[in-house]
Amino acid sequence: MSRLISHAQTPNTSKSENNHASALDDRTIQALQSSCSSPSTFRKTLLLWALASLIGGGLGYGYTLKISQAEANRAETKKLYELRTYTALPGRLDALNKRFRDHTTQLFAKHGMTNVIYLTPANGDNKLIYLIAHENETAAAASWKAFREDPAWKAAREASEADGKIVEKVESVYLNATDYSPMK
Repeated sequence: MSRLISHAQTPNTSKSENNHASALDDRTIQALQSSCSSPSTFRKTLLLWALASLIGGGLGYGYTLKISQAEANRAETKKLYELRTYTALPGRLDALNKRFRDHTTQLFAKHGMTNVIYLTPANGDNKLIYLIAHENETAAAASWKAFREDPAWKAAREASEADGKIVEKVESVYLNATDYSPMK
């Protein structure tokens, strides 16, 4: 992570110029946020910037922050994405969406899965399509096992299927982000 910050000593600048150089204005914060691919990267980068600024201020030198998007992305661990498509039985998509809205997404988070996006086709197909993220395949397997064994999940599934089964078919594929993907 130390590669995220490079500093330039500016001993010939006045104390007021150094203080100005180390202050974070709104434009600097916005630039930092847009250059970081996730809130955690932004927080880490901001913390490192603040640390470098404090050290620089203590030594009487100004520091400038130079962040490369590629370096910030390398500092993050790669996530494993899972794209899942649920085909609901005719007339049961509303019940499936209610189960996800009221129970499933919270249980996913409880068991270490990151909820990314939930979608339904614009053409009205009877499907729920969603993307979740895991740290890796081992974590995915452990999360799914814990989820399926959770009594809260079993109760939610049973209650939502009191009027009959909801899901006809489930498709799942694990995905890795490409090196040019804006979302890693």
